[in-house]
Amino acid sequence: MKEIKLLISALICSVIFSCHSNDKEKATNEEMQDSTASAGISSDSAKTIINQSMIWTVDDENPKKEQLKKPVNTIPGTFSTADVIQLINENFPGIQMELIKVSNDTVYVKIPNATRLTQEIGNTGAENYFASATFTLTDMKNIKYVNFALQPGDHAEPGVFSREDFKRLR
Repeated sequence: MKEIKLLISALICSVIFSCHSNDKEKATNEEMQDSTASAGISSDSAKTIINQSMIWTVDDENPKKEQLKKPVNTIPGTFSTADVIQLINENFPGIQMELIKVSNDTVYVKIPNATRLTQEIGNTGAENYFASATFTLTDMKNIKYVNFALQPGDHAEPGVFSREDFKRLR
């Protein structure tokens, strides 16, 4: 009789342990999937870089000394302004820029829904976005300025930017 009770107790313990162990394994697997899905993703979409090999980015590892980082690869000469804007849009999915025109040394763009840029990512996030977009677009031949059209907000407003506007990040 004692052997049966001991066997039943051992069986119950093993069932409880295996259920509990499976929950931990499942939770660990879910955590790994979550961290893999969000690797490199910050709450600040301006810091989210999908393909940083061809665009300028702001290295914000040390917030007191943020710096623009030159892209690893240069933008191919076959890329049009629209291609470069698409590349920037892919890297900042919460902020979508549209090409208006290119005139002389200026690219004219608009951001139809600028809420993320103007209200949600703060002053630094907006400055970092403008810096990244401006430096990337002015990497193109004969382009020196980017004219951003957007609804003004607390953290960003429309304007014309050049590389000189971001001396703090160099």
